[in-house]
Amino acid sequence: MDLKTELLGRMEQALDKYLAAVGVAREATSVALGVEAPRNREHGDYASNIAMQLTRVLKRPPMQVAEEFLTHLEKDGLTREATIAKPGFINFRLESAASAAVLTRIAEQGANYGKTNMGKGTKVLIEFVSANPTGPLHIGHARNAVVGDTLARVMAAAGFNVSREYYFNDAGVQMNMLGNTLRLRVDELLGREVQMPPDKVDPETGESHAQFYKGRYMIEIAEKLLGEIGKEEASQAHDGSFYTEYAVREILKTIDYDMKSMGIEFDTWFSETSLHRNGEVEATLEELRKLGKIYEQDGASWLRTTEYGDEKDRVVIKSDGNYTYVMPDIAYHRDKYGRGYDRLINVLGGDHHGYVPRLTAAVAALGHPKEALNCVIIQMVSLLKDGVSMKLSTRSGEFLTLKEMADELSIGVVRWFFAMRSPDSQMVFDWSLAKDTSMDNPVYYVQYAHARCCSLFRKAEEAGCPYAGIANVDLSLMTHPAEVAILQELERLSLAIEASATDLSAHHVTNYLQGLAQLFHNLFTLGMHDASLRFILPDNPALTQARLAMIDGLRTVLANGLQVLGIPPMERM
Repeated sequence: MDLKTELLGRMEQALDKYLAAVGVAREATSVALGVEAPRNREHGDYASNIAMQLTRVLKRPPMQVAEEFLTHLEKDGLTREATIAKPGFINFRLESAASAAVLTRIAEQGANYGKTNMGKGTKVLIEFVSANPTGPLHIGHARNAVVGDTLARVMAAAGFNVSREYYFNDAGVQMNMLGNTLRLRVDELLGREVQMPPDKVDPETGESHAQFYKGRYMIEIAEKLLGEIGKEEASQAHDGSFYTEYAVREILKTIDYDMKSMGIEFDTWFSETSLHRNGEVEATLEELRKLGKIYEQDGASWLRTTEYGDEKDRVVIKSDGNYTYVMPDIAYHRDKYGRGYDRLINVLGGDHHGYVPRLTAAVAALGHPKEALNCVIIQMVSLLKDGVSMKLSTRSGEFLTLKEMADELSIGVVRWFFAMRSPDSQMVFDWSLAKDTSMDNPVYYVQYAHARCCSLFRKAEEAGCPYAGIANVDLSLMTHPAEVAILQELERLSLAIEASATDLSAHHVTNYLQGLAQLFHNLFTLGMHDASLRFILPDNPALTQARLAMIDGLRTVLANGLQVLGIPPMERM
């Protein structure tokens, strides 16, 4: 049992005793008993707002409630001190011996330490990236990819049953443009005279929009096609779908390869055209009609989304008889629920922010609770490289691909940098910092802590005092505040994982690992100036073994946290 669970158990007992003493039934209180790690460690190891919750029921000042509550709390062996802070927080400091017990649990659980059962096996489908297959993925897509995959890893560690899905639009105007671009590039390679479509200028904004895909990758796809079918076959007339389907297949292969190079694998790849081919769109529309959620007006069919919080009802079939883009999306989400998922999470670009209310309303119209669909909005990424800000555009051909990024930076750096910020915050990806191999680089800082831990075991071997395992170690020997701080922080990996799973943002885990690494580096520095605080003391084998037990636990927790982020821990640097 971890310290948080044990503390909650004792608080549960104290709450029952306190309520019995004041003559209030537990079911009449509806309080949510909980403890959290305070932001300021000087306040204690854990804090609870139970007194402020009870004050509404007991009609007593929260400071008084806190004092009365503590008279019923058993403290032996676990809590060293419990103090009260305005307006009624209860702060707990734990016994150092209790804190050291975490090392035994870490040794027993190994790679599973930090995992929880918060999700209780709930089936979750996370859809992310879902970029149209019109070109290689760039750095903006990379953030979506890392956020989605890291969220999947975090939620799996928190006890959810998670699947990953990539949804791609393989129909519509962009696909026609893609197929036409490939046809023109093939004609070029055949020596035919080709006139590329000119850019279109938006009369309102003055912005220029390319009418074909200009990147070198389209020429490479054309060369591959020619190599496969030969010039004679390529010279024959083919309809647009031939070129579109070939380009889509090749680009999806590239996307899949790039994703796997980042340690990301999708369980399913879902095509929009399959919804039409399998009659899912028509079936969804018919279901909505039967539910009374569709009405006709001005020659169009409308969905009653205002009944579910949308600002206006939405057209699903236009007056010309064609579906609007929202209708296939509704069918797609109906299909997701039909596959048995309890909860859907969509990782979307910032330009989809206004789309979320209509989608959640449509899902609710189908009879699913709104809270069963979560949309994580990824804000824009700007790349600062050599002091120059780069634009991210697929049609113009001017972009840094995910592959180029992964080739120049390590996977760990890319994944950490995108995970360390909340998805809803705009981000400047500092290329110079990402390439830096000093302590200023946060992922290097954490990886170096793990590598340092590994090196200490090699040094212990060389010093003739190898780590013998935790079985016969006297953990009570570690009493220095810097040691106790590390021991208590080792308890909190599961809290960081659960916070990330709750907030749908992995930055809680990166912050936790950075803070843990800082505690270790600080203790390492203290040992450089005070020999008694060094980890390996040949003249004091008992304390050496205790500290190596702590380092072993620290190494495991750092490795587990990095693995949750999809980052391989490094043993040497």
